[in-house]
This record gives sequence, C-alpha cells and structure tokens, in this order.
Amino acid sequence: MRASVIAAALGLAAGVAVTRHAHESPSSPWWDGRVGATPLRRSDLPMGGAVALVLARLLRKAGRRGTARAVTGLGLGAALGAVGTGLLDPLPSP
Repeated sequence: MRASVIAAALGLAAGVAVTRHAHESPSSPWWDGRVGATPLRRSDLPMGGAVALVLARLLRKAGRRGTARAVTGLGLGAALGAVGTGLLDPLPSP
C-alpha cells in the first residue's frame, strides 16, 4: 500500500475519534456552538486537516514530495473524518 493511502486512513480514524470526543465533552462552550445556519458544530470544522494541507504544501516546496504526499493523505482523511462525523451527529434544530 502506498504511504498516502495509509496516512489517509489514519487521518480519517483520527478525525472521527477527535470529533466524537469533542461532541461528548467539548473543551469549551465555544466549540459546541453552531456554524452559521448549518447543523454542524465548530468542533466539526476540519482545522487539523487544513493545517496538515498547509504543511504538505510547505514540504512539497522544500522538495520532500514523499512526505508531502503522506501528510496530504493525513490532512484529507482528518478533514473528511471531522466533517463526516458532524454530518452524522448534527446539532438539533434551533
């Protein structure tokens, strides 16, 4: 298996685990707030995935293409895990 596929699977698992934990016991009331008019919580936003994608871009510019691919997979997996968990466990309608 390619490293990016393995990293994406790990990122997806991490995104789901972290977001579920944030749903059960948010670290602050702000994280449990609604995102605009959507049923998503702020904790469902793919912040870790976004940071990983920025890091992958920097690694690519530095010539570390293999590492960048793995970090990209990790970032995409984490983002999908966070948003997917939020869509499956939405906030009740106001």
